[in-house]
Amino acid sequence: MNAATISRILLGLGLIAAAFAIGRLGADAVPIWAIGLSASLGIDPAVGARILAGACFAMGGLSLALRASGRRPAMVFAALLALSGIADGSAMLSLGDDATTSLLRPILQFAVGGGCLVLLASGPAAESRPSTAGILAAKVVLTLTVSAAVAASTTVTMPESFRESNARGADGRFLVHDLTGSDWTGRALSETGLLEHLPAIEALSQGQPTLLAFYRPNCGMCHDLFDKHFGDRLPYRLVSIEVPPAEGVELAENNYPEDVTCPDCVRLTLPKGPVWVVTAPMLVEVVDGQVVCVSGDDFERCIDDAIVRAETAEATPEAG
Repeated sequence: MNAATISRILLGLGLIAAAFAIGRLGADAVPIWAIGLSASLGIDPAVGARILAGACFAMGGLSLALRASGRRPAMVFAALLALSGIADGSAMLSLGDDATTSLLRPILQFAVGGGCLVLLASGPAAESRPSTAGILAAKVVLTLTVSAAVAASTTVTMPESFRESNARGADGRFLVHDLTGSDWTGRALSETGLLEHLPAIEALSQGQPTLLAFYRPNCGMCHDLFDKHFGDRLPYRLVSIEVPPAEGVELAENNYPEDVTCPDCVRLTLPKGPVWVVTAPMLVEVVDGQVVCVSGDDFERCIDDAIVRAETAEATPEAG
């Protein structure tokens, strides 16, 4: 038995083991690229994992059943396994701390697939006398039938975090929304992207100067801003906008109150789940649908401007 034969057998056994691992371990055994592909095709990730299990069993079974005739298909299967490892590893590195498994899975895929591919490619042209066409066809049909049965009977448990939601996209990665506001001044509110997430702001910001105050509950400067400037009745409309943490992120314990003190404001919260890139605290002044002031440090500038505009608007009818 030469090295090519041994590698073909090991590849077949490894692929069959992967099929059963998917059913046994669930999401921990499924490459991230497969989860993302399922979501992009509108397929439930659990169903996609079952299909993957059946495919692994089929490739492993064919590698073993076809013997000498299965050398070239085995090379293709080995290459696919190595590429799967590369794609899985790249996805995990891009996810960083959000990945739920270690790099062991992509390393195993690449090592087994790449190693078997090298041995199969460098082995002799034929390992033994190939089977007849009729026998080959029967082996293929039998293997595919068993593989379909494996896929149908496999139960795969997938966590909700791998499903497409308002937190993650089709590739399983967190959605990231940039609301830094550095270039909002002078723009219409509709051009900032805020209305996509908080459409109520459009109506709330009509009729009088409006301040949008972005804050995080665990932010000390946020509490200071509200305590210092927004504790009494205000001449302008104030909309407080809570910035929640990303899905699965636990806020560190602190001594701050659970929420800011704001008796005279309208309270809104950005949708929970995604990553929100927002300076906190941040004030955004809106007048007649136009952003006229944005500040993440010089808060008095926006506050004073809102007060002046509100007082001017109140006095104008009397003057007329």
